[in-house]
Amino acid sequence: MTKIAVGSALGLGLVLTGCTDTEEGSETQSPAESQAGEESAPSESQGSGSSEPSASSESSEDSEAKLPEDADLSKTMPKTTAADAVKIGQDKVKAKDGTLHAIELDYDSEDGKWEYDVKIKDGSTDHKVVIDAATGKVIRDESEDSDDKEKAIDLNSPMSYDEAYDLAKKKGEGRLSGWKLEYDDGQREYQFDFDDKGTETEVTVNVESKKVTVD
Repeated sequence: MTKIAVGSALGLGLVLTGCTDTEEGSETQSPAESQAGEESAPSESQGSGSSEPSASSESSEDSEAKLPEDADLSKTMPKTTAADAVKIGQDKVKAKDGTLHAIELDYDSEDGKWEYDVKIKDGSTDHKVVIDAATGKVIRDESEDSDDKEKAIDLNSPMSYDEAYDLAKKKGEGRLSGWKLEYDDGQREYQFDFDDKGTETEVTVNVESKKVTVD
């Protein structure tokens, strides 16, 4: 098991107990909520060297699950939850004592899809597992040697996604275009990216002090 507490509601509680595909304007559930009774990802995503399927091989259900590039994450979330993504990343890395030190959700313009980046440090190897947020399939595992002293993050404690977003939205304008939770420079922080018709604002919330900063 990793050194994080993945929440009581799923095993994470991203908050982060059923999650549904939400349409814009409908009630939105926390990104860390899990899909009750569903596998978080198909088995083929767990194998090493798994790659993104071609567009022609994607099912219509997967296509319908995709969010548009300009989706507002404050109103709709991808089918794969943050809790799902953490589990997928852990299963891919197969590091029982690995340290989850970052998770991020944003739109990758090169891949043309919404993706989670799940970062897990296992000994001297730092893994970044990239996951398709619509299908839950592993796109790639980018690994490198690292001497950085990483500390574990927790999607629920000491601050949940919802608590952090409630603080951040007071400082950000426009749609929520991405977010992440990471350990960086001795701090555990949520970062929310807002896009107001091209004007971008980055709002950071320290999970211990609850201090909010704007860049």
